[in-house]
Amino acid sequence: MKRVMVKFDQAEQIINFVRIICRYDYDADVRCGSRIVDAKSVVGVLSLAKSKTVELILHTEECDRLLEEIAPFAA
Repeated sequence: MKRVMVKFDQAEQIINFVRIICRYDYDADVRCGSRIVDAKSVVGVLSLAKSKTVELILHTEECDRLLEEIAPFAA
């Protein structure tokens, strides 16, 4: 499992982020405090992450390519 902090300033960034995450087969979640949502859910991520720094939890160890793709969202 890998954990990365990400931040979004605009809803469009969240939509692009979810599109990237959806291309990968493994599970991913976004956590803010005690709330956790599926990182492949636009509505879930929008409700949790707009204008906040949140934790992305990737349920895999082999995610280097994904981490490169989401680098613009790293907090």
